Amino acid sequence: MANFNYNLKIPDIPREGYPGSNVNFKVIVDDASAPVSKVYLSVGMYGVFEVLKKENDTTFSLNYYIPYDAPRGNYDVSLWAVSESGEKGPVTNVTFRVV
Repeated sequence: MANFNYNLKIPDIPREGYPGSNVNFKVIVDDASAPVSKVYLSVGMYGVFEVLKKENDTTFSLNYYIPYDAPRGNYDVSLWAVSESGEKGPVTNVTFRVV
């Protein structure tokens, strides 16, 4: 199986939010070496695992409410795409802060 690769762009990802607030953003998968099936987001330390909504072949979005009881602090957020054949691509990490 060939390596699944792409460029993951997150043009307007929020970098912070408040407990109970809504976070919306889009992910663009450019130059994918195979058709993209899904894009995932996780905050592993806290058991958050989300599948982004597919808007078209290259754009995926997420509408997420930060839990009211989320502890304040910095969170490591991981995003990655999966090909139609089920191959996981490279992970992009961003930091999000709950204030």
